[in-house]
This record gives sequence, C-alpha cells and structure tokens, in this order.
Amino acid sequence: MTRPVPNQSPESISGEDVYVELTSLSKKLITEMLVRMIESAENYHSWSLSDQDGARMIKLVKHKQRIICSSFAFQLNQHFAEFKSDNESMSREKGARDWQRLGLGANETAETDVLQDITTRYHDAFREFDQTILKRLQACIKRSRASIYESPLQVKRLCESFQYAIDSLNLQANYKIALYNLFADRFIESLGPLYRRIDRALIDFGMLPELPTASIHLRSSDGLSESKAPSTIKLDQTACQLILLQRYKEKSRAQSSQYKNLFPELKQHFASFEQNEYDEQIDQLNLMFKLIFEDEDLPLPVKQQLARLQIYVFITAIQEDGFLRRSSNPARRLLDGIISSEVEIAKGSNPEFSGIQFIREHIDDLTSRGFITVDSYSGMLEDYRTHLKEQEIAIRKARKLEATRKVLPLVKSRLSEITQPLRIQGTSLILFEKVWLPLMVQIALQQGMDSDPWHKTIAMVQKQVWSLIPKSSIEEQQELQVALPNVAHSLHRAMRSLKLAESLQQSLRDYLKLEQQDVVEKTARNIIEAKRKTRSLSAQSFDTMEDSTEFDEMMQTGVFQIPGDMLEAFNSVKPEKPKKINQVDSLTIGEWVNIMQDGQKQMGKVAWKSEDDGLFIFVDRDGKRICEVDASKLAGQFESGEVSLIDSGTTDSEKTRFSFMKSL
Repeated sequence: MTRPVPNQSPESISGEDVYVELTSLSKKLITEMLVRMIESAENYHSWSLSDQDGARMIKLVKHKQRIICSSFAFQLNQHFAEFKSDNESMSREKGARDWQRLGLGANETAETDVLQDITTRYHDAFREFDQTILKRLQACIKRSRASIYESPLQVKRLCESFQYAIDSLNLQANYKIALYNLFADRFIESLGPLYRRIDRALIDFGMLPELPTASIHLRSSDGLSESKAPSTIKLDQTACQLILLQRYKEKSRAQSSQYKNLFPELKQHFASFEQNEYDEQIDQLNLMFKLIFEDEDLPLPVKQQLARLQIYVFITAIQEDGFLRRSSNPARRLLDGIISSEVEIAKGSNPEFSGIQFIREHIDDLTSRGFITVDSYSGMLEDYRTHLKEQEIAIRKARKLEATRKVLPLVKSRLSEITQPLRIQGTSLILFEKVWLPLMVQIALQQGMDSDPWHKTIAMVQKQVWSLIPKSSIEEQQELQVALPNVAHSLHRAMRSLKLAESLQQSLRDYLKLEQQDVVEKTARNIIEAKRKTRSLSAQSFDTMEDSTEFDEMMQTGVFQIPGDMLEAFNSVKPEKPKKINQVDSLTIGEWVNIMQDGQKQMGKVAWKSEDDGLFIFVDRDGKRICEVDASKLAGQFESGEVSLIDSGTTDSEKTRFSFMKSL
C-alpha cells in the first residue's frame, strides 16, 4: 500500500476535515490488517486448543470475516466519534485494567485477564506513539485535554473493538481467548507500520509538524516482530563462558541489599572473549532491567529480588530461539506481572498485601536449580497471583477477627445490662447468645454503637427481655399477648438476616415457644393467686413498648448478614463448650428420665434441647415444665444419680397416659 497524499495543502484544509480523513484512513488500513490476520490464521499454531477445535476456529473466522471486519470498523468509528465529542474525557480511568466498565462482566475473569495482559504487555513499546498521535488528534479538533486511553488507536481501544467484533459470534470463553491471542500475535505485533503511517499522514496534513515522529521502544523499526527471523541461537559452551556465567549465577543465589544492572558488565566480558553474537539479547535485557531499576514507584525490596533473575533470563534468552522477540514470553510476563502488582500495592493503603516474601522465597528456589525452564517463569507468575489473593483474604480475615475481639466485650457488657432481669429469675439466655449477641456485634462493627440500627436493635432486645418476664396485672397480660407474636416474628427476622442454619433457627423457635408458653401460664397464675413476686422484676424491665415494625423492616434488607469469616472470628473468641458425658450426648427429644426434686423422684421428658446440646428443657407427664438445665450441670446430675435414664419397657403406660393428657 502507498500512503495517500492529501489533495489540499495543510493551510487550506481544516482540522475537522483532517480528522474525518484520518478516521477513514484508519478504518481502511485496519480492515486490511484484519483480513491479513484472518488469512494467516491457518498457519497459526498457538491456539491453546485441540487440533480439531483449532481447525474449526480457522473455518469459523474465515466464514465470518466480513462480519468481524464490519463490526470492528463500526466500533472503531464509535471511538473516533467519542474522542471528538469529548463526553468521557474526565470520567474514563487513566489506566488499562477497568475492563468491567467496558462490557466484560465479573464472571468473565479469564477473558478480562487476557485483554488486560495484552494492554499491559504492549504499553511501553507503543508509549511514544500513543502520546504523539494523541497530541496530533487533539490538534485536529482543538481538544485541550485527553488521556492516551481515550485515543481511538490506542492498543486498549483496539482490543475493545476486537472484543466487540467477536462478541456477536457467541463463542465460548476458551474460543474467545484463542482469538484474543491470535489478535495479539498477528495484529498488535504488526502495529508499528500502521502507527508510522498514521503519524506521517497527520504531519503531512499540518498537525503539529514541529513534533518529532515517534518510534517503538525495545522493538525493531518495522514493528514488534522482526521481519526476518535470526538463525537458531545456541550457547557456545566454552570454558570461559561457563566460568563467567557460573560466577554471575553464584551472585544471584545470595541475598543482598544492593543491586545493579549486570548487562553492561556482561557485554564487556563477552567482548573480551571476542564473543558478540549475544549483543542483541544483552542490549534488550539491559534496557528492560534499566527501566525496572529506574522505576520510582517500584519498592526497593522488589528491585533487589528481580535483579537476581537477570542472568537466568539471559541464559533462557540465548537458549530459546526467538525468546525475547515474543512479547508473550513468560519471563517478560513474570516481570511485568510482579511490577504492576507491587506498584499498585505500594500506591494503595495496604502495603502488607505485598508479595515480597513470596517473591524472595521463590527466587531462592529458582536460583538454587541447575537451570530454569520457560515453564518456571509461568509457574511462578501463576503462584504469585494466587498468593496475593490468598494473602489479601487472610489479612482481611485477621483484621475482622481483631475488630471482633475489641468490640465483643463492649457489646457483651451492654447486653448483660439489658438481660439482668432474666438472670435474676433464672431464665436461660440462649436466645441472646445465639442471635442477639452476634447481630449486635455485626451492627457495632458495620454501623457503630451510636447508629440508628444499633438503637433499633437495642429497643428490640429490651422488648424480647420484657416478653420473657411473667406479669402480674390484667393490663400487662393484655400487652403481653400482643407482644409475644411480634417478638417471635422479629426473632425470626434476625435469625434469617444472620443466615443461621435452618436447623438452629427451628430449634430456637421451639425454645421461644416453650418460654412464651411458660410466661403465659405463670402470668395467669400470678393474676389468679394475686401474687406479686415478679413485680420487682417487671419493674426492672421497660415501661414503654416500642413498635417493632422499623426493626423488622431493617432486618428485611439483609444488610446485617454475617459472612463466614466473621462468624469464625466471632466463634473464636467465645469460651469452649463444656465437656459432657455420653449420657448427655445421647439424650434425644421425647426421651424420659427420672429426676430427683425436693427428695422425690419425678419423671421428666426432654421437651427441647439446643442444637449444640448445651441446654435442655424437661416437662412432666402433663406437659408442664419441670426444669431447665445446661449440659454441664446435667452431666454432674447424671454422675451423682440425681438424674437417670428410664428403661423404655417399664414406662409404656406412663407414656400412654402422657400422650392421652396431651391430646386432651
């Protein structure tokens, strides 16, 4: 192709017209590149697919060539229009990783990683072209400010256009990833001539002619790939070279607070042995590590560790044909992956997320080997990324644990004040330990102990306490009858919001039902017998009964669902469960025992037990509560003989009578 010469002089054509001409030229050149890429797919052998799937992919892209090219051109035209309209100039991130904002969802992580890797991989190589072309495009439309990631011709935007083009093919993720790799190796790798053509056209049209033409760094002048592949490089295993390389390898094995670029010295040593066939590799690696060591954002400990890989990357480069010419080579990906992650961590507010300890340990392992294969770099990068994710999860989990340990005593103290009347009358606090305490801890951590959700929850806990205290007057009895179903409903809401196990929820609902039945019966007896023993406890409760509607609505939103790590943190600071003997462990609901009370033996049936076997309620043959006892005390009663199991064969008539009374 030959570059079209403008029909008008630079002085007579407007910037708007130049922009239109350049848009048309770009679409034409890029379409031709896409066609060449698709036609060369038959000779592409890096699909990461089976032979059968690779053949199917080649057939598909050739059949859909027209759709791919037209869709790509349409999206590219949209990018030029967006750049001209300047609608997103201040909103678009000045980074290359926010693919979710560009249409890829969270469930397409593999695709996101590949596209992100492509944009990161070619960022440095095309940096000068990105800046130069961007300035000339701004001059066309007189746009004052713009990010390089808004340029329609930047690698990221081209990747977006290709992603849009193949999205209409409705391919599975692995097929899309294969096409992304083809796009990187056959299209992005050949962008050098396109960029030079665009840059030259803008100069000819008079757009900032004083700005020098751009160039590609670390690559050949014709693009990212050499036009002619060099002959296979093999290391000359002379004694001098082996001794020289071994000396550098020994230095790399040792930990050091110092680091330096080894390649100038290495080149000088090889020259002294009249060996210059490796100058190309040395020069490329020299520039690569120079940029790493001069990066002010990269922490010093990371530079110290990456410096130890210099000689190993060099050995791999001279043993693997075309290793450095492949932009996707694992060593470069490893370095880029570590650098980008560690710089991002260093700039953030969580420096403890750094993987420097992992890097140090794995480089120790790599340098202890006799040689490093290409797969070694890929394996380390994969393990490094996994380590960062796991470490972040572990650190956040530890933070939640520490926060829970700090706030738990404060919440327990406040709950203890509210539930004091129940402790005085001997009522178990299992509902408050299993439900209200975890909920209050979660709200304290999320919202604080002076928030509206906290005060609503406190009011609901107070209402729960009030409803478990027997009353002494008709007015209180009527108020209790209204409150009981509301309390039960609010407890259900709280348990569901906490995502408690369904079996535990059912167990606690049964317990509350028994407690409420007991309160109702005692209230009726107090009124009939005109007893005032519980008046003092009732007086310690709460005079006003607030409506629970607001609390129920708050729980309905589910904002206080405790995650698994929070529950683990909460449980880790709770006291251990008491050890119980086998008889307590084996007790089931409905089982009968003999209980000694006031010197008399009485039959008792297990009417309820907590899910963790920590609390038991016994009733007599008429269904009236005999006692409520925790597992530790019950174990002691079994050992002393105060409680004993009853042989099922001797109690059939008693059980029949109980069932009959229950039916009545």
